Amino acid sequence: MNEASRQRTDQIVQLLTNVQQPLTRYVRSLVPNRTDAEEVLQETNLFVWRHADEFELGTNFAAWACRIAYYQVLTFRKRQSRSRLRFSDTLVEQLAQNPVASLVIENSDAEALDLCMAKLSQPDRDLMDLRYEPGATVEGVAQQVGRSTKAIYAALGRIRTWLLECIQRTVSESRRQ
Repeated sequence: MNEASRQRTDQIVQLLTNVQQPLTRYVRSLVPNRTDAEEVLQETNLFVWRHADEFELGTNFAAWACRIAYYQVLTFRKRQSRSRLRFSDTLVEQLAQNPVASLVIENSDAEALDLCMAKLSQPDRDLMDLRYEPGATVEGVAQQVGRSTKAIYAALGRIRTWLLECIQRTVSESRRQ
């Protein structure tokens, strides 16, 4: 490997390292299950690494990586199309509209999520914690809390919608200040 190639590799490694946290948050915003999101993130990183020579240094690496992540999410969704717990295609598209401005560049988004989670009622927080435990299913949560699966789906949908709106509102307010 020549010196120029080594320098390019070092730059790509640095760019990929710098975008990991925001990229993780972006993927998590599109894939509801943490384990699934980690799988999509791994596929994204692998694709980025294998196609690093296609990236033009000096352009927006975060935007490029987010676009790849978006397509990896779509691929994952096709593989998981039989799963009962899925975000609607419309919601995924809405969440993916502005990844760079609202999820990749701003570290305040994770803080906004934390603030919004803290604003949830204790029962709603407990429900989210139960649902996103590794290996948890909606059916299992329904049995644990003594409610119907349909009621759990409805509650989780309501909570996710509220969280999305709260995060958007919080980030928007922080940008105005």
